[in-house]
Amino acid sequence: MIVWFDSVSAEDIALVGGKGANLGECVSAGFPVPPGFCISTAAYREATAPVIADVLAASAAGDFDRARNMIEQCEIPGTLRHDISAAYRELGEPVVAVRSSATAEDMADASFAGQQDTFLGVRGDAALMAAICRCWSSLWTPRAVDYRAQKGIHQADLALCVVVQTMIPAEKSGVLFTTNPMSDVPDEMLVSGSYGLGESVVASLVTPDTWVVSTTPVIKVSSVELGSKETRIDLSDDGGTETTVVSITDRNRLCLSNQELEALVHLGQKVEAHYGSGQDIEWAVYQGEVFLLQSRPITTSADAQITGHQGVHSKTTRTLRDDLVEHYPAPYPLDLLAVHAVQDAVHQAMNTIGLVTTTAENLIVGDADGVIRLNITVPRPALNLGLRLPRAFVRGMRHDPRSWDHERDVWLEQIAKLETRSRNLGRLDDAEVIAFVRDAVAVAAMVTTDRFLHYLAPMMVYRSVVTRLLRRSHLSAHCTAEDMVQGLDYVSALVTREVQQLVQLARDTSVAECVTETDPKHVMAELDRLPEGKQLSQAVREFLATYGARTGKMYLPFSNRSWGENPEILLALLASQLRGGREQATEVPDNLIEKVGAGLPKALRRLWRRTVERFRLAHIAREETAHFIEKIFVLARVGMDELGARLVHRGDISSVGDVQFLYFSEIAEKLLGDSTADLCHTVQKRRMKRPTAEAIWWDRGEDPHASDSRITGVGASTGRVIGTARIITGMADFQRLQPGDILVCPYTDPTWTPLFSVAAGVVADTGGPLSHAAIVAREYRIPAVLGTGRGTRLIRDGAKITIDGKHGWVETIEEF
Repeated sequence: MIVWFDSVSAEDIALVGGKGANLGECVSAGFPVPPGFCISTAAYREATAPVIADVLAASAAGDFDRARNMIEQCEIPGTLRHDISAAYRELGEPVVAVRSSATAEDMADASFAGQQDTFLGVRGDAALMAAICRCWSSLWTPRAVDYRAQKGIHQADLALCVVVQTMIPAEKSGVLFTTNPMSDVPDEMLVSGSYGLGESVVASLVTPDTWVVSTTPVIKVSSVELGSKETRIDLSDDGGTETTVVSITDRNRLCLSNQELEALVHLGQKVEAHYGSGQDIEWAVYQGEVFLLQSRPITTSADAQITGHQGVHSKTTRTLRDDLVEHYPAPYPLDLLAVHAVQDAVHQAMNTIGLVTTTAENLIVGDADGVIRLNITVPRPALNLGLRLPRAFVRGMRHDPRSWDHERDVWLEQIAKLETRSRNLGRLDDAEVIAFVRDAVAVAAMVTTDRFLHYLAPMMVYRSVVTRLLRRSHLSAHCTAEDMVQGLDYVSALVTREVQQLVQLARDTSVAECVTETDPKHVMAELDRLPEGKQLSQAVREFLATYGARTGKMYLPFSNRSWGENPEILLALLASQLRGGREQATEVPDNLIEKVGAGLPKALRRLWRRTVERFRLAHIAREETAHFIEKIFVLARVGMDELGARLVHRGDISSVGDVQFLYFSEIAEKLLGDSTADLCHTVQKRRMKRPTAEAIWWDRGEDPHASDSRITGVGASTGRVIGTARIITGMADFQRLQPGDILVCPYTDPTWTPLFSVAAGVVADTGGPLSHAAIVAREYRIPAVLGTGRGTRLIRDGAKITIDGKHGWVETIEEF
């Protein structure tokens, strides 16, 4: 069951897994691979035979901790243990790397890199045995199981080999792609390197040096980028590894010499020639010699990575990009149906005031891999802007926000008609259901136009006037324009108040622990079971009947679900609040308004009263129109679920949820018989590309805000606070936020509002002084720094940080 590298070839995947087979093939080809041996898959099967049935059952039930513990606690058979020890002695008992090598990994159509564990700096017999068992158990992590399920790989067919390889005390190391994945140019290599062991580069712990090297007709460096190479990982004297800070001198120079780079490129050419395809190579340099640590086929293609957002060249285009990224956070292909409709509605409103815009389809573009990019074009003034802008301004400002009561009824009537149609979708043919979805999205777009022209745009004017009058009253240091909406019964405020009432009810009925300690998926069932929980469960249902349309990422309706459709989101919020939320600021707004008025000259008091009243009324309408859009999109989802179910019934996709990976035109064409496309293949391909698609959407290119010690952004709510950074990327993470944590997130929308009562401060990748996060942070009197660009990437979860919401900076506090 012990197989040495020089006895293995590429054909032995079933015996030693993909990594072991590749290493053996490299040794046989004469490449400079550090010596080692494989503990075959037969050893895994023998050692786990007593528990594997229970492991499979635990994994199927989602109890991955139990599955892993059973394997880690199983006894390695005596003969196998003896053989492993003998091989380790024959190797010279060096410091070794112990790596997992699964039988399905490193195939050309699936990359399993990182799905199983690797242990570095292992020294001694006991440590080796423990590392082997942990490698075996890593086959059953949630991530590895889910990844295999996505690839259609049967869990019961898996076995794991363990690779034991002498560790090179690398002075520098990194990754070489023999075909540049950013361009797919066959005679162009991409090299990344840094100091110490390769884990720093592979795990993206540092910014490495990067070279693009042309190999035809001669080896020539096309471009080079000096990385910051902040830290390095090295073998420690007592086993394991240690991380140290790289000196300023070493950071400011390239880690590889010209001779080392050339030797590395030559090695890459030989490995690629041997395999006959592009290779992803991990390498190390020690005492001037280049070593090959592992090689696998390149599993990524350039078409999903080559470019990010286009047209971002100036401060204006960066602002436009950030606004779009915040409003449409990482859309799926199907979401573009709604995104394009909503954005075209915004453009229609902009055209009304005299700005010429491109179409939403040209602005937000999806490709064949489901990767969506922005192609930023700055709106330009129309030739008759001088006529249209004043006319539109007067029309918008003349619109009385008190007329919202009548307009509300008009939109409620439209929503009621859609609700009636939605109840009979099962009786309609495909074309009629397709038309229903399109109609629902069109109504949402009409609400958007009304919202922008009659409420959002005038509100910006009202806010400007209110802010100027606050300064005249000398109260601007004590309050902001947003303080003028405190106490109003607008949707977000009503939701927040009712959530707080649910929290108080949980405390009053002694079921708070049930909500905080039970998995959100099971809270309602547990409350129904408990006599003292029935009152809260009923209150939750009544709340959802009124506000159940609330949806995170509201403009991406086909990849997200509302609170009513997924109550666990609300229950996670309740749990977070029960752990220590604070109430919203409650200063009486009428008194505040009167104080400001009293501080103004008499000639301005009438203007103040009229403007602040309209500002408040417009705010109510702005909030309620957003809630109407959420309600309409819930109905659009009903229609889309019906179409998805029909595709599943016909065998075109595997599950209803697969539709989010398809463009609406692809769905319509398939259902109407106008397409012979293999949608299952399309879904599978785009699912594999999804991580790349998300990275491209959030990527801001070169980050002008990042420095070694400080991240800067927009100071959106004043105050300074120190706290623990908690990275929250979506609603599934809400319950992780603890009282006093600093919320670090890519964006926020109204569904995030209750978290502000728990957080001590907010740091967001996107946003500005008028964004949702800014307004709510000011209402809760907590500091906020927005528009940091990459705060969620640069700040470590659990790190102690200081944020300054007045000056707009974030610093990590070094802990010793």
